[in-house]
Amino acid sequence: MLDTLIQITGILGAIILLYAYAMISRGKLTYTSPVYHVCNLIGALLVGINTAYTAALGALLLNVIWMGISIRHLLKPADAD
Repeated sequence: MLDTLIQITGILGAIILLYAYAMISRGKLTYTSPVYHVCNLIGALLVGINTAYTAALGALLLNVIWMGISIRHLLKPADAD
């Protein structure tokens, strides 16, 4: 049961990350949009949970850094580009 939940968590995270990328590609979001960075943060967190559970350390490191970048952009003032 837990294995299935962890797999679903990773899949949902991947879908959220792909959604953010698709919206950027279609011009519906910008790279400075808080929605874009929230999607990246949540998606990376969910995929990170999956990779931590499965001990995929390279992917876990990638997602921790991805979350850090998203948090940094969410916390910086809008005029500090």
